[in-house]
Amino acid sequence: MLRRLGRLCPRLLGSPWVRLAGTGLGAVLFLRAVDLGAAGRLMGHISPWWTLLAVALAALSVISSVLEWGVLLRGTGHGLDWPFLGSWYLKGLFVSQVLPAGVGGDAMRAMRIGRITGHGPMVASLIGGRMAGTLGMSLWALAAAVLLRDLLHVPVFAGFIAFAAFMLVAWVLALLAEHVRCRIPEHRRVAHAVGRFLGPFTRTFESYRSRPRVLAQSIVAGAAGWGLNLFSMEAFAIALGRDVAWSVFAVALPISLLATFVPVAANGLGVREGMIFALLVHAHVGPAMATALSLFVDLQMIPFAVLGGLVFLVEHRLPPRPARLMGRLDLVPAYAYPDAAGRRNRSRPANE
Repeated sequence: MLRRLGRLCPRLLGSPWVRLAGTGLGAVLFLRAVDLGAAGRLMGHISPWWTLLAVALAALSVISSVLEWGVLLRGTGHGLDWPFLGSWYLKGLFVSQVLPAGVGGDAMRAMRIGRITGHGPMVASLIGGRMAGTLGMSLWALAAAVLLRDLLHVPVFAGFIAFAAFMLVAWVLALLAEHVRCRIPEHRRVAHAVGRFLGPFTRTFESYRSRPRVLAQSIVAGAAGWGLNLFSMEAFAIALGRDVAWSVFAVALPISLLATFVPVAANGLGVREGMIFALLVHAHVGPAMATALSLFVDLQMIPFAVLGGLVFLVEHRLPPRPARLMGRLDLVPAYAYPDAAGRRNRSRPANE
């Protein structure tokens, strides 16, 4: 019986029907716990200027997310221009909204852009960007936990300290992974085969270690992007008629992200919103306000996902232009091309 259950549980948790049912159950429980009518009446008196500021801050947060990923990819020598990277990030947002999975957009970018840059550097830039954003989130949460020490208990405060320390350790391990991989002896065949498979990935992080400026730019962009997202939430709260400090969101949003790991719900939909609602009510935010803010967490990304969908449709209707794409790449230096006599021009540019 135990063996049968052990074989059956992974199948059930991986079934899309179980995830769909879990998502529906989470949404029903969320709708029963909140007061949508009161939230709708509150939204009817919303301030348009503060709402516009909230959307503008969310747009700057999206730009920061492009930067935290793009500087890592460009730092490995792939000269993709920023409009090209920004368009693919928006298309990734669109995929993540259509397919409710946290890695849906990342998987699409890894597959498509990885054909140009190589999948090792591409996947490393995606993971590095995520790590930079998560480290920034942990630092904001730790700062907020210090400010909200009257609302938080000691275990929660210790949890945020452990979270920030864990992210720092993760960065150190990722940057030193290539050094460890090279020391795997060949007689350990399984470990050596795994090391060869992860070689392009670990070598990319090794290149980040030799480019601390690129690494610092990504982490700063990640921290700035998360801060802009917190102030966007605060601006929307002011638009609804009450000033909820950014520190409340800095604590509530990281905790709510744990819902994305719930295996029976697609990306934690319904469960995440319920957790945000409960945490905001615990922070003395009214139920109507907490309902509207928990919904805004998801709704604020919809305009950018729609923009990504429009970019996807426009680009796929245009005829392919290989020359236009190659103009965005800086794969081969100019001195490597043959001159008129058919010989390689070895003279480097003056600035190299």
